[in-house]
Amino acid sequence: MILWVRHGQSTWNLIDRMQGHELSPPLTELGREQAAAAAESLVGAGVVRLLSSPAVRARQTADIIGERLGLEVVEDPMLLEKGLEESMVEVLVRVRQVLDRDLPDHTVVVSHGDTIGLAIGMLSGQRPELPANGSIISVDPATQDVSVVAPLR
Repeated sequence: MILWVRHGQSTWNLIDRMQGHELSPPLTELGREQAAAAAESLVGAGVVRLLSSPAVRARQTADIIGERLGLEVVEDPMLLEKGLEESMVEVLVRVRQVLDRDLPDHTVVVSHGDTIGLAIGMLSGQRPELPANGSIISVDPATQDVSVVAPLR
């Protein structure tokens, strides 16, 4: 089972501004609360690995989760959201490369709505949907079961 966490609300999410590969927009206060709530939801889930996009908004979310779970955050640029100059095919290739790594069971991946939606679509065969900021979606690659663990604010 892979647990996908969309980063908490960023300052640019708040104003509905495209972020793409822009690394700098940080979390808002609500975004930090969403990250803390996600961390609490993951306590006891047996998380063994924590991966994150290098974007500040994702990394801040992952740092909050990592601190609560006692895990080191490993950054992976393949987890960035779709860049403004990237095609959807290029993003699909990146996401497929991450999925082909055979991630250990109970890995948490902190990323972006579009990247997570594509990953869930590839793993489950379901139509990709944009998850809410701070939400946690569980995907079991063996059974293709998808469930929302924590739909946060």
